[in-house]
Amino acid sequence: MAWRTILIQNPAKLRLVKGQLQLENEGGKHSLPLEDIIALVLESPQISLNASLLSYAQDQGVAIITCDKSHMPNGVMLPFHAHSRQSRVAYIQQSCTKALKKRLWQRVIQAKIINQAVCLQGAGGEVKRLITLANQVKSGDPDNLEAQAARYYWTRLMGKSFKRGNNDLVNAALNYGYAIIRAYVARSQVAYGLMPTFGLHHANELNSFNLTDDLMEVLRPFVDHYVFEMQAEGLFREGESLPIECRQHLAGAGAWLCDLEGETHSLANTCDKMAAGLVCAMENNSPALLPLTEFKIGKLG
Repeated sequence: MAWRTILIQNPAKLRLVKGQLQLENEGGKHSLPLEDIIALVLESPQISLNASLLSYAQDQGVAIITCDKSHMPNGVMLPFHAHSRQSRVAYIQQSCTKALKKRLWQRVIQAKIINQAVCLQGAGGEVKRLITLANQVKSGDPDNLEAQAARYYWTRLMGKSFKRGNNDLVNAALNYGYAIIRAYVARSQVAYGLMPTFGLHHANELNSFNLTDDLMEVLRPFVDHYVFEMQAEGLFREGESLPIECRQHLAGAGAWLCDLEGETHSLANTCDKMAAGLVCAMENNSPALLPLTEFKIGKLG
């Protein structure tokens, strides 16, 4: 099972040599089995790679993530028709009723808010309001309790002056981590025959990853926790770019540990199980078959 995320920050030449990724840079040549790699994150604009490597990487299910000049992920390359029963899963997905989509979205938002509560509690915040909101979420979240939870959560986690979308290092770190997790979720959905374009709740016709954006909501608090820890450790220095140690940790999100149905899995494996579970949930008209990971620091109280 693939488990490694490779972050390449400096100029390098990448080739396919005997089924392995060969990386050549000023330090020499290094080889890694592609079957062990879950994602390649390409930060430097001076990285070159050829079509044979790209093709073989897709055969192995490797997500290739590109970054812009400020090191922020801006694109992902995923396998095409990675599942042996693509048309069957596509039919199941397209046959999913509006009522089932709303019930699945209810589960996603409840899990997201509970995970936000665990993250906030780990930071020393009061979480009763979030637990109450999670329990009040209805099918389809018609009351938009997700937004109410977010307003409560962010000001208590990051401070009253914090605002999502601001041009600062905390937001840059959050965006970096979310982009990496988005790539993992999309990779898993493609691997299990799902079409990321067609979402449960997100339905932006300009977005190719509506379904990905639906399910990654549950995983956002994992990124929030680590970014909060980075901020608490004083790693963000305004006027500078996002520190390399922060990018390295966030790029390796696939190895973070998650609790899923009483068992511990890597985040990357959790994404696979969530994708497989979503197919089962849609096929059997049962939202309970969608497994949603729990972020655990301590027991909620």
